[in-house]
Amino acid sequence: MKSRNIFARAYRALRCQYRHWEIRTAARISDDWFDRVRYRQTTGKFLNYRNPNTLNAKLMWLNRYWLPQLKSDCTDKYTVRQYVTQCGLGHILIPLLGVYDRAEDIPFDTLPEQFVLKCTHGCGYNLFCRDRATFDIPKAVTQLNEWLKIDYSRVAIERHYHAITPRIVAEPLISEEAPLEYQFWCTHGNPDSSLVCRKNLDGTYDAWSYDLQFNRIFERLHEPEEPALKPDHWEEMVEYAKILSKPFPFVRVDFYSKPSGVLLAELTFTGGGILLTHYKQAFMRRVNASLDLSSVHCP
Repeated sequence: MKSRNIFARAYRALRCQYRHWEIRTAARISDDWFDRVRYRQTTGKFLNYRNPNTLNAKLMWLNRYWLPQLKSDCTDKYTVRQYVTQCGLGHILIPLLGVYDRAEDIPFDTLPEQFVLKCTHGCGYNLFCRDRATFDIPKAVTQLNEWLKIDYSRVAIERHYHAITPRIVAEPLISEEAPLEYQFWCTHGNPDSSLVCRKNLDGTYDAWSYDLQFNRIFERLHEPEEPALKPDHWEEMVEYAKILSKPFPFVRVDFYSKPSGVLLAELTFTGGGILLTHYKQAFMRRVNASLDLSSVHCP
């Protein structure tokens, strides 16, 4: 009876706004129960941490138990730079204009006409300045400081975010419009395939799936019929994905391809908010078979 009541409260929280941790707290729902209910609602199955045998179950297991410091460091939009440089790939980093503990510390007058401000400890905490003369600085400072107060690990229970120090990094704007992202799904240092993503002005995005030879494989649900163009630096991105993903059982490595070369977008360990729901079974089974949790050391 007790577990049934907890499930009922968790389902109500999910229906309200599943990413808002205050709702979970008010409903007295533990992170463990919320994970189980979210998994049940998304997949239709019960989550078994003792014997995870599907890709989504393994991703939930990694999110709960596999928490090395390097995972947090490579999620952090500032400290990931040290890891990339140690891998010999410092040349693919977007230039750093500055790193700040508070929004009030940002020297807006010395920044270029176009720039991006990113909080290091979350997802989507970004502000884009396309014209410094019209950029609302007081509004930006207020928004950034609000983001800095949030423990992002509590938002969607992505636990590795908890070890990240909230800061702000400033980088030059690399494109007037959202550039194409080339996202490589990797297990144990081996890229499986890539998702090419284009964000649209209406907030939606298009995505195409390709193998490592840039052949269309149609493994994502609802892909556009027209193909994406092969980027100039495709082979380099495949090799860089192998290098950067080597220490990790599972990671998605994202790049931009510019005429001047490859730029790293991010490393993410919980793409899709941990659970993958937009892929066909061929992809899910293949990546699941390549992800071996028996070799994963949990500190």
